[in-house]
Amino acid sequence: MNATISRRDPDLVLAPAASTAGRAAADVDVASAAADLYARMTARDLAGVLRYIPAAGFTEIGPSAPSVHVLKPAAFEALFNSDAVIKLRVEDVNVQSFGSTAVVTGVRVGSVSPKKKPSTELRAPFTMVWTSDNGSWQLLHIHLSS
Repeated sequence: MNATISRRDPDLVLAPAASTAGRAAADVDVASAAADLYARMTARDLAGVLRYIPAAGFTEIGPSAPSVHVLKPAAFEALFNSDAVIKLRVEDVNVQSFGSTAVVTGVRVGSVSPKKKPSTELRAPFTMVWTSDNGSWQLLHIHLSS
């Protein structure tokens, strides 16, 4: 059976707008998640951080790391129980969405340093890969550059 589609069909007119609006909302949500992750780290809010981290952890590549490593929830618990000074935030956040996956880029500002030797504020460009599961964003990977 052949169907004729009229240009006046309201579903056709609204579908692209709804799709764009939904994607824009998801972009804002994942950008907010990236910013909130670092705000919760600064606040030593373990429960708040863990809502963004899968139980198996996520992979990370840092500017001085010799290889990719996995950060699991226990690493954040240990960090928050230490006397380290944590002061982090993000700037210049951009999002590219691919369905339930998003690539977030920006600049991480601040540092994690020993209490006795506070670090100066560092700027590290980053790329994050996030996935959405039932409307909740989870961090899969982060690459920090110097």
